[in-house]
Amino acid sequence: MELFEQLAAAIRHENEQGELPDYLVAPLQQVANQAERYQEQTDLVRRLIEQLNDLDPYSDCGCFGEGYTVSDLITTLDKLGITVEGGSPSSCSVS
Repeated sequence: MELFEQLAAAIRHENEQGELPDYLVAPLQQVANQAERYQEQTDLVRRLIEQLNDLDPYSDCGCFGEGYTVSDLITTLDKLGITVEGGSPSSCSVS
């Protein structure tokens, strides 16, 4: 499977599992759907795939967090020149 197809599949899987916040779907799909634009940044595309495959949206809520967080995805998207709006970088809420 081609790299950008792998990214699209990872986005779809995490979205179906309910782990991926809705506000991240469109920015991630922007990368998956524009292979020509991001073909020189394949290391970052691979990082997105890795982060999606090991996404734990609550990882930043405790000291024993494992996996990647929503903040990690946002940081990688930012490195690709994509600004994410409409969501919190943390899944934790302070009471």
